[in-house]
Order: sequence, then C-alpha cells, then structure tokens
Amino acid sequence: MSKTILVVDDQPGIRILLEEVIRNEGYHVTLAENGIEAMEEFKQHHPSLVILDMKLPGKDGPTVAREMEQLSPSTPIVFISGLAEEEWEEVRTIESVRTILAKPFDIYEIKDILKEYSV
Repeated sequence: MSKTILVVDDQPGIRILLEEVIRNEGYHVTLAENGIEAMEEFKQHHPSLVILDMKLPGKDGPTVAREMEQLSPSTPIVFISGLAEEEWEEVRTIESVRTILAKPFDIYEIKDILKEYSV
C-alpha cells in the first residue's frame, strides 16, 4: 500500500499539478481546497505528509496546521506560500511544520520533499 499525501490549496491548477507529480512518484494523493475539507481528509486518510497552502478560505493554513498537529503530532507539514519568508515567523512554533516552499515552486523541490518527509 502506498503512502498518502494530502494536498491542500484553493487554486485548482496547483492541486492538479501537485497531484500529478505526487502520483507519478508512486504515492496516493488526497485533495482539499479549504481548511474544513483539509481536516475531513486528514481525519479520514491519516496522511504521511501534508502539503498545505498558507492562505485558504475559511480556516487559514496555520490554523489548520495547529489542528492537525493536535490530532497527529508526528505528521509532517510543508507549507506552500507566495510570501514564504515573511510567513515563516507565523508558523515556526508549530512543531509539525518542516519547511515553507515559495510559490512558484520547482517540481524537483516537491520530489525532494516527498523523499525527505513522507515517512
């Protein structure tokens, strides 16, 4: 059984791109477009890794990350953001957060993250 990666982003193009890259690397992918869906998918699928957008409708990324961390502190979270450097301060206290990738990101960065963090 392949590991599950949860991708959360409100932009369909980013979700589709990440889904394709992650599936091609041999992982199962679940998708969510907002914080509420993200929590539902997280509880249902228990992913090995979460790739989470900072800015989401409803619940923002940091709020979702804190909720996920309460449920499963060992699940790594990687944020993606258009303002990665500025937003690191906001999430650095969330222990599950491993890094923030700046948008636009490189496909090879995603592949490296999959290898490093999908435990």
